[in-house]
Amino acid sequence: MALLDHKHRARVFYKYFSKIYDYINPIFYSDLMREKVLEMAGIEDGDLVLEVGSGTGFTTLGIAKRVPQGRIFCVDLTLEQIEKAKKKLSANFIIGDAENLPFKDRTFDSAISAGSIEYWPDPMRGISEMVRVTKSGGKVVILAPRKPDNILVRKFAESIMLFPSTEECIDWFKKAGLKNIDFVEMGPYRFWSKLVVIISGEVP
Repeated sequence: MALLDHKHRARVFYKYFSKIYDYINPIFYSDLMREKVLEMAGIEDGDLVLEVGSGTGFTTLGIAKRVPQGRIFCVDLTLEQIEKAKKKLSANFIIGDAENLPFKDRTFDSAISAGSIEYWPDPMRGISEMVRVTKSGGKVVILAPRKPDNILVRKFAESIMLFPSTEECIDWFKKAGLKNIDFVEMGPYRFWSKLVVIISGEVP
């Protein structure tokens, strides 16, 4: 089990990490990557959109360019992250657990999670919850990190978070009942060309 593969430890970590998160995040998650996530979600004007693990609102800002902020619902485990996001947006922010989403079945037109699955103790359950609350025909999109190429960096990273492979993510999507599954592996910079995998699937 990785250090942050535990909800309490992850919450405490982000309580303090939130202070510098916005300065570090662009190194790993670029505007180009965010645009790809949103493109694969197929968001249309007027949609009701869920973001799971919304952090300080980087992906949320992109969603807000496509739909009114009042039609965006964001769930995050950490109050401090949410408070920072609230200074940027007027979306609906809720303290909650990705593996136990506080919404009724078939509520949203799409569900997105970018850079959060690596902290979920049970990723399969989290994905299943996103499927549960998404309408038939809607898209579920996950951005998951790949293992760093550098051995030393990889060992440290693996000690604090999960690194599901592309194959594992696709398998979870299939088991959750998603269809028309698609994925792309990309990174923010040429020298880091495959930093993440972005996977989308359609709710039957």
